[in-house]
Amino acid sequence: MNDRTKKVTYRALGVLLSGLACFHLSGCASARMGDTKTDSLFRSGDYDGAAERLKKGLDKEGIEGRDGLLYLLDLGLSLHSAGKYEESIKYFLMADKAAEIKDYTSLSTEAATLLTTDQIKVYKGEDFEKVLINVYLAMDFALKGDREAAIVEAKRVNRKLYLMQTEGKRKYQQNAFARYLSGALYEADRNWNDAYVDYKYAADLMPTFPLLGVDLYAMAWKLKDRDDQEKWENKYSLTSADKAVAKARVAKDRPAEVIVLFQNGISPRKIPDPGFHSIPKFVPRFNPVNSAEILVSGDASGEELSAQTERLMNIESVAIENLSEKWGGLLAKKLGGIVAKEVVGNAIDRQTGNSGIGQLIKLALYVSDQADTRSWNLLPKDLQVARFSVKGGTNSVKIKPVGSPADLPAKTIQVKPGEKVFVTFRYMP
Repeated sequence: MNDRTKKVTYRALGVLLSGLACFHLSGCASARMGDTKTDSLFRSGDYDGAAERLKKGLDKEGIEGRDGLLYLLDLGLSLHSAGKYEESIKYFLMADKAAEIKDYTSLSTEAATLLTTDQIKVYKGEDFEKVLINVYLAMDFALKGDREAAIVEAKRVNRKLYLMQTEGKRKYQQNAFARYLSGALYEADRNWNDAYVDYKYAADLMPTFPLLGVDLYAMAWKLKDRDDQEKWENKYSLTSADKAVAKARVAKDRPAEVIVLFQNGISPRKIPDPGFHSIPKFVPRFNPVNSAEILVSGDASGEELSAQTERLMNIESVAIENLSEKWGGLLAKKLGGIVAKEVVGNAIDRQTGNSGIGQLIKLALYVSDQADTRSWNLLPKDLQVARFSVKGGTNSVKIKPVGSPADLPAKTIQVKPGEKVFVTFRYMP
């Protein structure tokens, strides 16, 4: 066997061993996706326990490791759910940096995995996951009362989506939740013009979202746009009571307001596509709750207000649609991988005198080519909103997920007269 043949053979054997190591899950298994203990802690409401376990996993994996981004995402979300917004922001900013890439659609980074499995590469996140990093940063800043920073992050959401549309040729829409959140934040600052712009954008994206009727009418009333007042009144069938609430919200002595952000359920699970096992597919997980009843009571009034949450972002459907949008590109890559495996295997056999090593290599590579089923595991199914005008002072917020046998723990918040306070809850089945 000459030197060239030896080099080819040894290189092929190295690929073979790498592929077999991945197949037997000793080298390519996702440590984060296999950590069901963390998921159980989060599901039980022990967000601090989940965060501590994720920190240990991140220390072991390293930020630049294959699962580094997964640990950062779930760690940021666990700390967010625990109410530790400063820490959550820290890890989400690290995740945003780790997920940053120049070209959202380039398949150049996929070339190294043509012969083996996508699981050997560093996880960079799905497009919708990268967008949700900034959605959660916006929520974190809003929840800690930093409205300016929250608006910046909400704007970054739609900037990312714009880049995905223009540079990536994706069919993604702007994010109605981010637009609505920034609208509410501008309204909190009495920046009526910018609030109106964002509410109108949200209405374009989610025209059936029922809360927008009062929001839009309130801004039109404040800006003395009578044509728009009539338009929103007719479009949303606003009652006299609705219009009275809208006018009060933009009055000089406006009431305080509690804005509830309800994170409902669990996001879809990524599995191998039954029709092509080396390509991933999102499938829904069990979610018995579609909405929640919110009850708010204040010491100042003693009365209890109630409302139903309304869904503003369906993460489940976005995840499924985004991955389906990429299916053609993933299939093209896998078909290219089939050709590459055949070429490599046949070349090795030719170089080694039809020794059969090439056929073994091909077999190992086909077996090791598994779908990359990693994803941001603790995301909710959807994001929902409810709003209450309240008197200033201490207010208790209770939440009853409709379809769940148990209520979530109540939260007590302080609201200054005329101010808006955000509060969040998470339900897990």
